Amino acid sequence: MSIAAKQLVYLVICLFWFTTTAQAEKHTHASQPAPRVDHEIASLARDQIRAGHHKRFLQQQQESSLTDIPTSFIFDYPPRGTQGQIKQIFWNEPEGLFALIDLGKQHQLLPGHLLRFYKHHGKATPEAGGAIVVLQTFQQRSYVMILKADLVPSVNDLVK
Repeated sequence: MSIAAKQLVYLVICLFWFTTTAQAEKHTHASQPAPRVDHEIASLARDQIRAGHHKRFLQQQQESSLTDIPTSFIFDYPPRGTQGQIKQIFWNEPEGLFALIDLGKQHQLLPGHLLRFYKHHGKATPEAGGAIVVLQTFQQRSYVMILKADLVPSVNDLVK
């Protein structure tokens, strides 16, 4: 085989590889969820947990329960596609703003997972409202602390 033929084969292989890689990347970007919480929010979550602002709230919520309050947290993101709603907000807590969401252990949610809440406002795409950290998980629900709220959170806001 001549050098020109080898170069042509090499060029065709490179072009094929480039085309398939570009299509795969285009598909990956199209299926990615909205932006996640940043490192500043993770740092804020760590500071709040270390300060212990969540302990009194969790103890109050569990006064008749034997469930232990978590002592270890992983400040990371939950699995892709995790999506739920805020079911209750606890407005009168002096240590911060807390909520109950409809995601739990069955959704592979762990204490320390960082999420965002979104408001619909009747728009096709929801608007980012703020950031939350998971404090304690149960089978189908979790207690969270609202770390940052650019918009006022409310019941039925989207969480992902």
